[in-house]
Amino acid sequence: MLMAILLLGGSIASGFSLTGRVGRRRQVQGTIISINTPARDVTEVTCDLGPAWHGHRAGQFAFVTFNTMEGAHPFTIASADQGNGTVTFLIKALGDFTRNLSHKIRVGQTVKIEGPYGRFNFDRRNRKAHQIWIAGGIGITPFLAWLEAIDTTTVTAPEADLHYCTRNADQDPMVERLRELCRDVPGIHLQIHDSTKGEVLSAEKLSTGGRSSRAAEVWFCGPEGLSQAIEKGLQFTPLRLWRFHKEAFQFR
Repeated sequence: MLMAILLLGGSIASGFSLTGRVGRRRQVQGTIISINTPARDVTEVTCDLGPAWHGHRAGQFAFVTFNTMEGAHPFTIASADQGNGTVTFLIKALGDFTRNLSHKIRVGQTVKIEGPYGRFNFDRRNRKAHQIWIAGGIGITPFLAWLEAIDTTTVTAPEADLHYCTRNADQDPMVERLRELCRDVPGIHLQIHDSTKGEVLSAEKLSTGGRSSRAAEVWFCGPEGLSQAIEKGLQFTPLRLWRFHKEAFQFR
């Protein structure tokens, strides 16, 4: 039976947080300690929040204020919790402010973080179900945090098929990062889908490519169009879908 679970916590938290009604006790001030541009349209920002940051679970997100005039923007945390108050964000250029972000912020700049929020957490997975993880574009960020958490902690590594959909794998720096992380986690089977080569992920491919006869649990983060196509398509395949988790977080 298809059970679609839409994680609305992110969207609800966004509305209330941005109006200042909640979250004040979760606000922490820190400093930007590094800025990188792994891709032309992606900025990687690492912030030091010190002991005031009480940690996060891999897959959660936070509201980030670089500029008080611009206001808070929600971004998925792309790093596992290291216990030292540092968090990393991978921010895709999807609007006026995030476009050329690396030129609008600087190392040493003060930043305000509110969070963490969200329940896109692999500890909530059904350990009896076959795991299928799907990421589209910048939607890979929570899975990067998941893999880092598995690699750097004593967390029991799950068995999972990780599908990453990208437009140009040869020029996508996330591909090599994923491969490096997955090399240390043998239970994760990485599959890259490059749309420029006609490698489009579909519900049919998920169904025929399964390695287990158990019911499957899907975790998805990426474009809404891809999510709808896969979720709808799975209803017409032999795959026994136990649950479809979707990160409802909408990037601004």
